[in-house]
Amino acid sequence: MKILYIDPVINTPTSNNYQYYDGVYNELVKQHEVTLLRGIPDNIEKFLVLNNIHVDAVVFGLGWFNHKFFGLIKGLKIPSLCVLFKPQNNLKEKLNFCKINNIDMILTPIPNFESIEKLTGIKTRLFPYGFDEKIFFDRKIEKKFDIGFSGALHENKHYPPGAFPVKNIRTKIGNILKSNNSLNTFWSSSDSYQARIPSYKEYSETINSSKVWIATQAAFGDITPRYYEVAASGTLLFCQKVPKNYEHIFIDQYNCIQFDNDLENFEQKLIECLADDCKRQKIITNANIFFQNEFTWKKRAENMILYLEEIINENK
Repeated sequence: MKILYIDPVINTPTSNNYQYYDGVYNELVKQHEVTLLRGIPDNIEKFLVLNNIHVDAVVFGLGWFNHKFFGLIKGLKIPSLCVLFKPQNNLKEKLNFCKINNIDMILTPIPNFESIEKLTGIKTRLFPYGFDEKIFFDRKIEKKFDIGFSGALHENKHYPPGAFPVKNIRTKIGNILKSNNSLNTFWSSSDSYQARIPSYKEYSETINSSKVWIATQAAFGDITPRYYEVAASGTLLFCQKVPKNYEHIFIDQYNCIQFDNDLENFEQKLIECLADDCKRQKIITNANIFFQNEFTWKKRAENMILYLEEIINENK
């Protein structure tokens, strides 16, 4: 398939730090003819003619809205899809962009994707994140920690009202862990960039050196790449209860252990899974097999191609 992929973030310092921008694109180019456009095209039809390029479809990638451009794209007469996330930022404008440009399909990791379809009238599909299997796998590292977490705190002061079902859940979890002196805990979290583990390799090794690793949702229930990275890494994924539309992916007591939003059962579930090595290892094994088979970036790229083929066939 020949694809025009429009995204200003692909293969930049930003995507080096947040590889979910590059994941699908880097797999698409291995199997398909992909033209990358980083800028805002004045006229897509004119751009293709001037550069003697023929494409079957246009993809506005995950980083497209980093342009903060929400206007009309001229010459968009080709089947197109737009990948949409971070609904806490300019959601109304993002959806309007999709409507005025007659985007054929919206892909999003946001669990309430049906509401986006209702608001826009555009076919919308759940499109979960993935992970790089060359980085996230069971490294057979000695377990130095009982439980770990690294990442932003997502303090509510940085987000609009209603972004999270529980205010400051990561801070609350940190306080629970600090109060339990029997746990050997790895904790590196704040809303400053300095809290990040500096490389993906070190991050993967740190995850794999812990028996259990925590994942909670980003704004509006976004199930972050961390969920997939941990589940594929030979460490038990201990996560906030997932929304209904993700229950077929993250299955409590099968490939993860989930705790309630109010954290009432957080400590008890943690103690139980740390005490039962056999059960914990069984869940880890189930998760590793499932996610390594179904949620690598290669698999996500294959799924995107299926969606592109669907809209191309509908446009014939």
